[in-house]
Amino acid sequence: MVEKKLAGKVALITGGARGLGKGYALRLAELGADIAIIDRNLENFKVYEFERTQMTTSTVMDECRKLGVKSIGLELDLTDRKATRKAVDQIISEMDKLDIVICNAGGGTTKFADEIGVGAKDIVTTATPSNCPQDTLIRVLNNNLMTCIYTCMAVAPYMKKQKSGKIVTVASSAGIVASGRYFPYGTAKAAIIYYTRTLAKDLGPYNINVNCIAPAIIRTGRLGDRSHMADNIPLRREGTIEDCAKVIEFLVTDLSDYVTGKTITVGGGICDQQ
Repeated sequence: MVEKKLAGKVALITGGARGLGKGYALRLAELGADIAIIDRNLENFKVYEFERTQMTTSTVMDECRKLGVKSIGLELDLTDRKATRKAVDQIISEMDKLDIVICNAGGGTTKFADEIGVGAKDIVTTATPSNCPQDTLIRVLNNNLMTCIYTCMAVAPYMKKQKSGKIVTVASSAGIVASGRYFPYGTAKAAIIYYTRTLAKDLGPYNINVNCIAPAIIRTGRLGDRSHMADNIPLRREGTIEDCAKVIEFLVTDLSDYVTGKTITVGGGICDQQ
């Protein structure tokens, strides 16, 4: 029986309709939190066979409700600052409060598969620091860095007023270990790590914890099976969504009450060996 550590809490997960975001939503729902999800497409799991076959209901919100909590979903583009603020206002109006925010929205792609159609594949950026098309640069920075900043700026006034809150931003090993071909994504994620530290200092006096998780090689529908890379990982296996969700649990419960401004890598040791 899972202890309901988060009973009475409300959590927002951006990019929560599939992949790691879905894993975070279900983990927090298991712990008793009511769940709000924001995503560009609340059914984007349908384009990835690995994730489509794992669904037990029609949406992640329904899966959360099966766990006995309240759950709502909003479909919008978080690169629109005004729309983000309006969505946060709506969530607080419907859920009465907001205690936890996971800024998970993002991706190292110039176009996602669900924008193309079923059976399509993500168009992954291969731009370099010395040669990056303008549309790729702006899209990847907006999808990762600006969605994170806009979400945090939207929730901060509420958390300041209640003098409590847990914010978790999501970076990546790409923001720690330099890789030229993945330049715009890594740059955005590195900036999120810096933003996390500065936001933690800003919000600390209000009893708000701000930390960051930086996944490395994790099995999701979008990234596919990368078990062939296990020999390069000290723990000799690719990571799972559950591996990341456990760290999220630590960062949003009382276990981390005296931890803020920290980035935790989840990569089986690979980031610490480079």
